[in-house]
Amino acid sequence: MEYTFSDWLIFFYLYCFLGWVWETCYVSVKKGQWVNRGFMHGPFLPIYGSGAIVVLIFTLPYRTNAAAVFFVGMISATILEYFTGVAMEKLFHVRYWDYTGKPLNLNGHICAGSSLAWGVFSVILTLYGHAPVERFVLDMNINALEFVAFALTSYISIDMALSVREAINLRELLEGLEQSSEEFRHLQKQVEVLYAFYGQNVKEKSEAGLKKINSALETVSKGAPTKAAIMEKLENRKKRREYAGIRSILRRNPYAVSKMHETAFSNFMTFSEQVSKTNK
Repeated sequence: MEYTFSDWLIFFYLYCFLGWVWETCYVSVKKGQWVNRGFMHGPFLPIYGSGAIVVLIFTLPYRTNAAAVFFVGMISATILEYFTGVAMEKLFHVRYWDYTGKPLNLNGHICAGSSLAWGVFSVILTLYGHAPVERFVLDMNINALEFVAFALTSYISIDMALSVREAINLRELLEGLEQSSEEFRHLQKQVEVLYAFYGQNVKEKSEAGLKKINSALETVSKGAPTKAAIMEKLENRKKRREYAGIRSILRRNPYAVSKMHETAFSNFMTFSEQVSKTNK
């Protein structure tokens, strides 16, 4: 059967939602607390929607052959999952799912268990699940169908843009933390060399210099607010909003890791947990 573009869009959004329901229930039970799972804020998981569409495209010709559906669906969805994981890690420097340590995994992006699950999902979807969804969508009034497709596309586009911005903020934060760590280590080396060469006199001079700087800063802080001070406060508010967004995307992805910035990511997560405990 030929589907229109709007039909495919509704299929995609429905399977994004059903994937979110499954993933959220699974992770919430595993974590013992509610987890709004996914890359996005809303109840949609694009990897499941994309996987369902890819599976349908490749398996519908074999919908009467369960074995063919299993293997074709498993292979096509696994390829999609691998390249999606690679692309997201390259863009955001974070893995939002990681199979490292799982049997027969490939670079942590896919594993045997996940691939088998995609095969089972393909059989359930193609042979049993898609038929009622197909009837529901095809029975919709064409005008209502196009309106729903447009409304959902608008909503999901905005949600995706916000989520991508949060992921980029997280990447920039990790890059900044890593750069700061490198600069700190470099300064430590310089100080160690100076101490070794000059002895305690350098330490005494440094402490005296710090006292002068702190005294000057205290004097400035007692004066009237300057434009620079106001801009700093505005910048701090912006940073707080960015931090809230970063914490939000990490709460939605409790198994996220960063192989590129492993130490910085670990330090940030420790800091975030400390802040969360303090605020409770």
